[in-house]
Amino acid sequence: MAEIGAPTEVAAGDVVEVSGRRVGDPGRTGEIMEVLGAPEHRHYLVRWEDGHTTMLYPSEGTTIRRRSRRERRRAPTPKPESVQELVDLLREADIEFEVLPHRRTMTAVSEARALGVLAQTVAKTLIVRDEDGTCIRAVVPATSRLALGKLAEAVGARGVQFLSESDLASAYPQFELGAVPPFGGPAGDRVVVDRTLTGTDHVIVEAGVHETSLRLRTEDMLAVCAAQIADIGM
Repeated sequence: MAEIGAPTEVAAGDVVEVSGRRVGDPGRTGEIMEVLGAPEHRHYLVRWEDGHTTMLYPSEGTTIRRRSRRERRRAPTPKPESVQELVDLLREADIEFEVLPHRRTMTAVSEARALGVLAQTVAKTLIVRDEDGTCIRAVVPATSRLALGKLAEAVGARGVQFLSESDLASAYPQFELGAVPPFGGPAGDRVVVDRTLTGTDHVIVEAGVHETSLRLRTEDMLAVCAAQIADIGM
């Protein structure tokens, strides 16, 4: 993250975050669609995670995460072919599922709001790498955070670390950044699912894009991923 310090560097496709003003307020996240104004008076046309678009005049509570040129080109572009790949995979496995289109969201909690479901039934997939370079897809409820120490212990690694955005873009080119599902895409990933998710009959996961989700039985998701179950959330 980087606070606004060099306005001329900000470009369409960068991510803007506005911190909450009160305790318990999670703030807002959006995507910059257009940079406006003179360099000393920058403001932005922002599409927020709830689907609304507004003009934002930043203040000290505004943080902008800048993306590389490659990532900026990738970020706004949906990848409908990734959805079809997952649909084909589930159909081939003879799994019952639903495709759930929704407004564009950037977090799993917002995804739950857009779909009108409990956040506990929505899973987010976080990508880490162990010391040997093996990618691990860690699947936790939308309301939980990933405990890296617990995950490392579960997979028998000395340590694990999150992939950078550039590494994610290279490893999962068929998926949008932040929308990697637990299954599909490159083979060889290890999948670890937080034990709390096994308490739900059905689970909702992203379908490789920020505008479409998949709902399927939790047991089917575990099977198609060949997932390991462990306590990895907090």
